[in-house]
Amino acid sequence: MSSSGGKNSEEDAAAPPYAVVESSELGRHWVAARDIAAGEVLLEEQPLVVGPKASSPPVCLTCYAPTAGYRCSTCGWPMCGPRCETSPVHRDAECPLIGGHFDSRRSAAYCFLMPLRCMLLLHQLDGRRAAEFRSLQSHLDDRLDTPLYRAYAVNVAAFVLDRLGLRSAGYSHDHRSALEAAAVLDTNAFEVRRPGGRKFRAVYSLASMMAHCCTPNTKHVFTGDEVDGQPSIRVVAVVPITRGCPVTATYTQTLWCTRDRRRHLSAAKCFECECARCADPAELGTHLGSAACDGGGGGRCPGGRATAVGRWLCSTCGRLAIDVEAAHALQAVGALSKTRDCAGFERFLERVRDGTIPPLHADHHVTVSVKYALTQLYADRISDLSAKQLENNTDICEQLLRLADVLEPGITRFRGLLLYYLVRGLRQLKRMKHKRNYDEMIKNYTGEAVVILKTEPDLVYLVEQLQ
Repeated sequence: MSSSGGKNSEEDAAAPPYAVVESSELGRHWVAARDIAAGEVLLEEQPLVVGPKASSPPVCLTCYAPTAGYRCSTCGWPMCGPRCETSPVHRDAECPLIGGHFDSRRSAAYCFLMPLRCMLLLHQLDGRRAAEFRSLQSHLDDRLDTPLYRAYAVNVAAFVLDRLGLRSAGYSHDHRSALEAAAVLDTNAFEVRRPGGRKFRAVYSLASMMAHCCTPNTKHVFTGDEVDGQPSIRVVAVVPITRGCPVTATYTQTLWCTRDRRRHLSAAKCFECECARCADPAELGTHLGSAACDGGGGGRCPGGRATAVGRWLCSTCGRLAIDVEAAHALQAVGALSKTRDCAGFERFLERVRDGTIPPLHADHHVTVSVKYALTQLYADRISDLSAKQLENNTDICEQLLRLADVLEPGITRFRGLLLYYLVRGLRQLKRMKHKRNYDEMIKNYTGEAVVILKTEPDLVYLVEQLQ
């Protein structure tokens, strides 16, 4: 091989496996620059800006852990302690401006903080990061006349510019630019969940350009924020991606039905999803949002024709495929979740099976949420379960894995946890029944679970429990 050929090979190896392109349909988005293997890391990126959620309980402004009474000696806001208080994340950003403005009685006390950090970022010496932030979409014109942004006009824009004094301090921001910062966050920020109950938001320049899909081919995890609250994002391919295909993430929850996903995407991200799953009334054959069918439709209403208001009617029984009666069942599930009552969840599923909780069926999204909650409860009480409950755990995990193979295939967190719950239950069942025919199942499921859990930084500890 010639020296020039070797150089090209090295450059190809170093090049990102995706390219950022633009189209009228998706805007800027990623496409695979080459064939990508499942499990391949596509991106490791530091955040442009990090901060608390708009509606947040008292948290540290550096690491975002719940606080226990310590206050910053300069500004008086809740912090973990002296180490976080003196971190540049807080000290060199909002600390000189926000003294005397903490009010624990206001549920929206933190709503201005991340927009403020964005506005300060735009005046930093690092012009590259400011330019990257300015390049992100905001959809501000679509948001301006909403109740949320009318509130932001007072609680963010006017508060930051006038109460905190950015306008008088000579910053170039005006009312619209303050709202623009909030809108960039709402359009692009990722919710970060970390150990210890920490929940906050972060914006990433490249990761935010991935197109949305309700059956995504990547996942993302967060690493490296234990000291300074600055988590890196790692984007991982969960299935093989062919060269030229879009590289996608999800901006919503894959176990929500189409109505709920599209409602969230329209309100929070300002677009109407037209992916293959959203276009299919039967949700790729999963029937997650279908009602139980009264007219011989195979037990489910997949939808036969659209109504004037955009809902689907079953072509067999005429019932709305998205049925508001399911909301009552969802309320009952919420009550069960508060009590963490295994028996209550089990009774709920029994009533779905015998048809006494219409219009649900075994694959309805409310039923699926109950099944998943029950697997987690079983996992917490694995040594106390009866043989019948352990067999129920096996059945439910395998049902949910079949659903995951359609909606979250590959090395996804959902599948990894289901496999973990399944293996633990099978091992306990084997101890009780002393049957060797579980050995091959346990071996196969364990191998797959380990592969997935090793890609989830906060779940790696589970691997030891399987080996």
